[in-house]
Amino acid sequence: MLAWCPPRRPRTETGEFMKSFLLRPLAWMAAVLLLPACWGAALAFGKSLPAAFFAGGGGSYLLAPEGWAFIAGACAYAVWHRIRPPEFLYAFVHEFTHMAFALLTGKKVRSFEVNRGSGKVGLSGTNPLITLAPYFFPLPTVAVLLLGWAFGYPPIDWATAFLAGLTLCLHVLMTLRALGASQPDIARGGRAFSWAFIFFFGLVFIGGAALVSAGGWGVAASYGASIWRESLDAYALLFGLVERIAWSLES
Repeated sequence: MLAWCPPRRPRTETGEFMKSFLLRPLAWMAAVLLLPACWGAALAFGKSLPAAFFAGGGGSYLLAPEGWAFIAGACAYAVWHRIRPPEFLYAFVHEFTHMAFALLTGKKVRSFEVNRGSGKVGLSGTNPLITLAPYFFPLPTVAVLLLGWAFGYPPIDWATAFLAGLTLCLHVLMTLRALGASQPDIARGGRAFSWAFIFFFGLVFIGGAALVSAGGWGVAASYGASIWRESLDAYALLFGLVERIAWSLES
């Protein structure tokens, strides 16, 4: 959970109501505008998946060795999750991700507290990126992939894919578990906007981490370019539809 610690100043119920009244429509508009990008990212991920996970760049029905290692790691965590979900570990990573994105965006960290299954970070300010980062950015998996890249010997590749599968499955299952409960982080920016934001950037980072784990870092650039192309096509389709509707209403 994120705790924003603003400078002390008097607040009124009327002021809070007006702020919510004005920001709510903007949040809905932002959510709607994100939908074509969400569609484009989903198409890009679906098209990139075979090339990353299957042997011969998607030209075979057999999984590549790294693909098997990634799936084995994911299955290993699924068993771990079934026995006992690592609540403290996830809470620590969740709050640490809040803190990392706050520091990256120039905010000051005033407190950091983690308990079993919960935590809180006090910051000088926040924004949607800081608030929602723990839900779409798999920090342990990114760390594993960077270490695997740094020590990129062939025997390490399978181990990297295994650990990436384990940590990514941890992130996804524990995040879904957390989202099943009421989350102040989601309510802060509005549910529609928050879900659209998490879906899009989740495909970028979680989907990208999965593809890199099995297909290597070369997949990242092609995946990013594919997201860009598919999203532009989705927006072009949307704007063309809006133009046709506007033209039909005028005529």
